[in-house]
Amino acid sequence: MSPYPHKNYHEENPSTKLNSRPVFLVDTPTCKIPLFSPFDISIVQFLKPGKKISCNKFLPYTYEDGTILRVNWTAIHQSRHKDTFKHCRYQPIIRPYEAEHHNYFDYGDYSEKFYSYIEVPYEFVRVRCYNRANGKMYTNYHQFIYRKNDIEKVKSTAFEKHRAKVSETLNVLMVGVDSISRLNFQRYMRKTNAFLTNRLNAFDMMGYNKVADNTFVNIVPMTLGKFLEDVPWNESLSDIPFDNYNFIWKMFSDSGYRTLYAEDAPKIAIFDYLKAGFHKAPADYFNRHFSIAMTKDKQLWYNEHNCLVNRLETDVILNYTFQFASIMQKNPYFAFAFITGLTHDSTESAAMADESYFNYLKSLYEQHMLNNTLLIFYSDHGMRFGKLRETYIGKLEERLPFLFIVLPEWFRKKYPVISQSLQINERRLITPFDIYETLQNVLFFGTDQREQSSSRGISLFQEVSDERTCTEIGILPHWCTCAKNVPLPPEDIKNRDFGERIVTSINQILSTYVDCARLTLENVLSASKILPYDEILRFRKSKNDVINRKVTFGDKVNSFVHYQLIVQTSPGNGRFEATIKYDELHDSSKIASDISRINLYGNQSNCVNDHSIKKYCFCNM
Repeated sequence: MSPYPHKNYHEENPSTKLNSRPVFLVDTPTCKIPLFSPFDISIVQFLKPGKKISCNKFLPYTYEDGTILRVNWTAIHQSRHKDTFKHCRYQPIIRPYEAEHHNYFDYGDYSEKFYSYIEVPYEFVRVRCYNRANGKMYTNYHQFIYRKNDIEKVKSTAFEKHRAKVSETLNVLMVGVDSISRLNFQRYMRKTNAFLTNRLNAFDMMGYNKVADNTFVNIVPMTLGKFLEDVPWNESLSDIPFDNYNFIWKMFSDSGYRTLYAEDAPKIAIFDYLKAGFHKAPADYFNRHFSIAMTKDKQLWYNEHNCLVNRLETDVILNYTFQFASIMQKNPYFAFAFITGLTHDSTESAAMADESYFNYLKSLYEQHMLNNTLLIFYSDHGMRFGKLRETYIGKLEERLPFLFIVLPEWFRKKYPVISQSLQINERRLITPFDIYETLQNVLFFGTDQREQSSSRGISLFQEVSDERTCTEIGILPHWCTCAKNVPLPPEDIKNRDFGERIVTSINQILSTYVDCARLTLENVLSASKILPYDEILRFRKSKNDVINRKVTFGDKVNSFVHYQLIVQTSPGNGRFEATIKYDELHDSSKIASDISRINLYGNQSNCVNDHSIKKYCFCNM
């Protein structure tokens, strides 16, 4: 059951915003990123059915209600303990602002006994319930969001000063999901995809390209605006906490925004896996000690460590951010959440996450919690291992995670140039550096006050240049999904074959129009092939983030090659442009785009009234 209240209504399928049939996600003079179906015939053998997940092994004897912890008598009456239940007590889960180490947590004293409900003045608690023989019969973990008086006073003063300097303010809600490519999001998270597209009018950044290998090295550019080596950081600093780096949430905090930082899977968390994490809490609301405490209570977990008592670990984090956004709705806030466990290990596991994220986003929308909030919903990279990953499409997927940006409707109307830029940028080469610059743009809106960062990024509120290349923004060739455009010599044998295929397709379109002449190929005026970087086709793995960083290459995998041709036909000297998709493995090809007429046809097609046919038809005399 969803932890968020919402209405029930039917979701439409995502609708395309384009009338024509695109061949590329990004199609600029310097970058062409191929577009593939999520169910392309070359990879369907590696796709497994998505499954749902149910967390119903244990009944929840307790639940949160604001800052009150209640006994769930309905569940108890349905359980084997209905005649033996006695009372419950909770213990706060404690971590000081500055802890001894990043895994520190402790339990405080037990509360008084309660039989019905109790007010909880702590953020995180472990609750235990007992039977009449004083034996422990139930354990669970609960989280609460409440305003912290010491923080509120400081933040209110800081925000007053900040508000006087800027022309607009927005809350920021960043929700990251581990290891989901844009294609895999379309495959397995269809309800969430539909809701983002149809209800939230999200901007879908189709050319979002990761800049390095794993989560850590892609989140750092997003939150610090620099590559690791430019921070500077390397593996020799692994024992030093990240407390003193000026992350983007610190900048928002200094300007009076209430801040939240939340992750699941504490063992492999972004700044903690083989690293020292944070000794000082990075945000006003921070859940790591709670997450560690839950993880250590192994008997409460099941379904491959995805379910805790009666709920998904994913839902625990989403509910935490939801309650934070709800409480802080009328105050400026910055929330950063990253959720790993459920989707990290297989492509099809994304299906188990669909319902949770759909319910979460729908509740934010229906309770008007996005009315003054920038939502950035994203992944760090696609799946980095497995059979699918060994294919050409799988290699592209790993490098092309999903990224959606949602803005309030009033903001889009008030700043139409920003909306227009975002729409253009949906089909431009985009990186985590651009997210960092966008966040700075939001923080210092209408001012020139910006943190000095590299020139690798640009705010997505501005139009990204169609001349942008991977090289200029520091993406190494084996991460770059932009294909190379290679002109073909006129004598290339494929030119004539593909030219004939284009003309045959035009004649098939005209086959029912008896007044239109049958066309023949007169000449191939130009041809080029669009090739992926050889480093992508041969890439196997990357080891180490900075020191002794090593990239291993292997045999080249078969790929798809796109050929772009301009042909001239007879009679009428019509000139047409089309793209052919060639499958190297099966030596097969097909037209992958609409066929465009690129010269005027004047009165040549007066014998037909169908506008879509006029560009092809040369009327018989």
